[in-house]
Amino acid sequence: MRRFAFIVSILLLLFSAAQAQQTKEELEKERKEIQREIEELRQSQNSIKKDKNTSIAQLKRVQALIRKRDEIIATINKQVELIDNDIFSNNREIDRLTKRLDTLKAQYAKTIEYAYKNRNSYDMLNFIFSSVSFNDAIKRIAYLKAYREYRGKQVENISKTQQLLSQKNETLAANKMLKSKTLTEQSQEMKKLEEEKKEKDAVVSKLKAKESELEKQLTTKRKLENNIKNSIAAIIKREIREAAEAKAKRDAAAAKAAAANKTTTAATASTAKATGTRAANKLEDTPEVTAVSVGFENNRRKLPWPVSKGTITGKFGTQKIEGTRITEDNIGIYIQTDIGATVKAVYEGTVSSVHNFGDGSAVTIRHGKYLTTYYNLTGVSVSREQEIKLGQVLGKAGESEDEDGIGKVLFVVTMVVGSNPKYLNPEDWIKPR
Repeated sequence: MRRFAFIVSILLLLFSAAQAQQTKEELEKERKEIQREIEELRQSQNSIKKDKNTSIAQLKRVQALIRKRDEIIATINKQVELIDNDIFSNNREIDRLTKRLDTLKAQYAKTIEYAYKNRNSYDMLNFIFSSVSFNDAIKRIAYLKAYREYRGKQVENISKTQQLLSQKNETLAANKMLKSKTLTEQSQEMKKLEEEKKEKDAVVSKLKAKESELEKQLTTKRKLENNIKNSIAAIIKREIREAAEAKAKRDAAAAKAAAANKTTTAATASTAKATGTRAANKLEDTPEVTAVSVGFENNRRKLPWPVSKGTITGKFGTQKIEGTRITEDNIGIYIQTDIGATVKAVYEGTVSSVHNFGDGSAVTIRHGKYLTTYYNLTGVSVSREQEIKLGQVLGKAGESEDEDGIGKVLFVVTMVVGSNPKYLNPEDWIKPR
């Protein structure tokens, strides 16, 4: 029973070590990704045209920098915690190996003492020839051979234990050095965080003095988002009307076929089967469309980003402009990226609309009862009613409204409820970074 418990404990130790190693690799990968986003945000902040006045966009970039800096510090904290766990485990293992080595040395010392006392070859021969029978003599020879092998294994075990102990001490020293280095990096990140907070405070101070001007900027933005919302609402009404007309034609054809064949068509049964226990939706009018909806739902938090690299600088929903009395209500998320960055569809579907809103275009794709909208595109490469595949190029990211040399894309996710749009937080649908 004790042997079984020992084996189980060893297996658990090996499993936890493998899990810890995997976590270390994941944390390092996460840290590098966050660092890359920080560098992009910092470069964009530094490259803003000198003659530009302080804007909400600048504040959001600094706020995004602070969020990312908090994330990287949290990641470093996790790394330090894992290193501490490794140090603790190493210390325990060193203690265990030291005790085992002392025991092995003590046992070996006894065998050496015994061998010394019986070192005379005459004693060995006497031990063998004093046997009462031939079989007893064979057993005594086997015993002496086994004893010599046992002493050899003792030396081998002592050597292996010393090697393991040396390796654990080296690992312990390496972990202590890594912890020291990681803590230094943590301290550096904390200093950068303090500098960025001061930078944010300076931007907030300047914005406070120009609230009326900011309100005008937000009025223009609200007008644009209202135009996009009106466009999405019109798309939904049109799609529902066209779906109802298509269904009426299918029902009429099915009724005609049923009257001729006096049987229920397979298509009707198939539609009922596809709908199953799902709540009725005016846009899920065929099994194929329902399948697209289900596929979209099943990829919640797994959908790719519409741009290969970018940072969210405008979050979904109601946001208060720090340091002012002004609030904004975003229908989606604003992603900062490079001007001209490729914008791709996050899931398969059909283009419902391509709209031009003055400075930029918007593409809306229907995925069953869900819609995704991509605004501030240039060079749109798709057209209405075109079938779209996952990852298909829709256009390129345009410059932000501040004309500050930074690209920006508005990404919106909508679900149709009844005949109305319900705006969803896109961050709940795309892959976390």
